[in-house]
Amino acid sequence: MNILIVGNGFDLSHYLPTKYDHFMDVMKAIESKETGEKVVDLSIHTVSEWIRMLDQIFEKRQGLEQPNYDMDFNELFSCIRDKWFIEKTKELYLTEQIKISCQDVLKLQYRLKLNDWYQYFKNHVEEIKTWIDFEQKIEEVLTTLANCIVEIEKVTKMDELFEYFSHKKEDGSQIKVKDLNILNFFNFISPENYSSLISVPNGLFSYTSVKSSRNNLNPKFCHGQKIKNGFNPSSFLDYLYQKLDEFIEIFNLYLELIINNFQHKNELSIDSKDWIYPDFIYSFNYTNTYSRLYDCVKIEYLHGSHGEYQNIVLGISDLEHENLKKLKAYGFTKYHQKLLKDTDYLFLDEFKNKISLHKNKIEYFEKDFGYSSSVKRKFERQQLMEIDSKLDLNIYIWGHSLDISDKDYIVDLFGLNDDLDRNVRIIVYYFDKNAKFSLLNNLLAILGKDKVELWMKNGWLKFEPNPNVVEINNIQPVDLPKFG
Repeated sequence: MNILIVGNGFDLSHYLPTKYDHFMDVMKAIESKETGEKVVDLSIHTVSEWIRMLDQIFEKRQGLEQPNYDMDFNELFSCIRDKWFIEKTKELYLTEQIKISCQDVLKLQYRLKLNDWYQYFKNHVEEIKTWIDFEQKIEEVLTTLANCIVEIEKVTKMDELFEYFSHKKEDGSQIKVKDLNILNFFNFISPENYSSLISVPNGLFSYTSVKSSRNNLNPKFCHGQKIKNGFNPSSFLDYLYQKLDEFIEIFNLYLELIINNFQHKNELSIDSKDWIYPDFIYSFNYTNTYSRLYDCVKIEYLHGSHGEYQNIVLGISDLEHENLKKLKAYGFTKYHQKLLKDTDYLFLDEFKNKISLHKNKIEYFEKDFGYSSSVKRKFERQQLMEIDSKLDLNIYIWGHSLDISDKDYIVDLFGLNDDLDRNVRIIVYYFDKNAKFSLLNNLLAILGKDKVELWMKNGWLKFEPNPNVVEINNIQPVDLPKFG
């Protein structure tokens, strides 16, 4: 059986703009599109309430002239940094068909403005280059929160909590500036009005009340929404997860409205001496690129897929901080989301079960017959060991980083030949020497030197250059972009 495992590099090899940078740059163009004035404080309604109201407005305007806020391909990708990449996209695809309606532009603008995660990622867009960097930024927010919980728990008098968010003290007992800047994106802090008495000398000393404002914990994240009742970290985590869910929907709309509508100008083909069209695909992507461009093959989406009933997984590998474990903040982990959203999270189970069944057969055989010297028994045992044990799998990995964030999958994959050679052969495709260097580095970090050496010395694992993508009508290869 021939199995293809694809990561985001597969889409990028076909010049589909699915990089994190591409997504954020298009969102920037949409966010900055001039669509008239909006309500000053959009937080007076939830995202779903605004979307419902916008739909109602456009429904009432049916048959009337609509505002000209549509965005075509050129306008959507006007802020893109990978201009050379987009030029290649335009060569391959009918980009003039890509257009987002006025209604969708407006709804996306409201979603973007009200999404704390998007605003946070936008502020760090130069630091975040890949989807792995993106995951690390999520972890940074959660770790910052976990550390602040420890500090807030040290405050014995809640009416003095505001001092933790002040930088007037010099004893180091206040929140770090960096942590404050991070949490400020998520409404963790809010202005608090308070009154204080000051003395006014007028012959006799008297006092007057003065109203002032200071930073304090947002009461909506406190028990009973009152600061005096203390911080409720579960409430804040629920808020963060809700906003992450809304961010995922924004990304889903990008895939639905734009990426899924790319139609190629000429039929494409994959050209490589070792390439065999797959019988089955495991996809770490959310897109169905292979089926759209080549052939309908059964695909299991390990991290979910886009669409009307999207079940996209975007999160971190695991919880590291004990406070987060105590709070059961598992909703931010990929494994929780995969279970919750019912993705195709079972990986190689058919083959792992076959290995387990074969081991049981060997165990029962040896229990019943031992190491019998009869020719017949030796032949039967040899059949069990050499024939029944074979999986006969050719596995091709295209565009996956082999990063530690997918460690469990990689361990399972390279465990298929653990006790004996089950005829599992793996080819990892790479763009250039730098990409090959990184892929090998990642495998060594996950599997260790001995296992990687064993696989490569036995010829079970090979690294090969990315296959050529060929436009059949033009009979010429497409220059592959610089992604492994």
